[in-house]
Amino acid sequence: NVLGLLPPAEGLPPADGGGDAPEYLVVGAHYDHLGYGETGSLARKGEEGQIHNGADDNASGVAVILELAASLAEARRQLPADFTRGIVFALWSGEEIGLIGSSHFVEHSTVPLQKVAAYVNFDMVGRLNENKLVLQGAGSSTVWRELAEKRNVPAGFNLVIQDDPYLPTDVTAFYPKEIPVVGFFTGSHEDYQRPTDAQETINYEGMALV
Repeated sequence: NVLGLLPPAEGLPPADGGGDAPEYLVVGAHYDHLGYGETGSLARKGEEGQIHNGADDNASGVAVILELAASLAEARRQLPADFTRGIVFALWSGEEIGLIGSSHFVEHSTVPLQKVAAYVNFDMVGRLNENKLVLQGAGSSTVWRELAEKRNVPAGFNLVIQDDPYLPTDVTAFYPKEIPVVGFFTGSHEDYQRPTDAQETINYEGMALV
């Protein structure tokens, strides 16, 4: 795993109003993919043994995490008092072979796990089509649906909210630990798990909107 920490503001009461330890938000995406397709590939005839670049799955999520980290770090420099929670930016290893990196984190967390307020995941967010954004795992907290609908008014996505928090991605490492989760997803496509998941297929303007 590759982790970065944006610490909470100093001298402020914890966001949850209790105790001395601050709360944290974990924001993550997996950076591994399938190599030459040795395991898990959906390569078609003639594509066998080719490099699987994983542009959408999940270089798109990694790119979003890096941009979020940069923009929120700048925001904290300008308005530090707004950051009552710390933010852990996480790039997970081993998602494709069984959520290995994120599962390791929840068992050996670098911040107190009981102080993790929520986990936000970005997996395959590079193919925005017809402005449709899927928000997964909303059933893990009573606040997600209302919050998402409210925040989407200025964002303007064709928002699809799905409740099921048990998903084949890194949220499933966190939810069994009773941590609210939510995942951003722009949908599957015919290039999924194939060598054709390449950079020229990415909707970069759509990624910026996400």
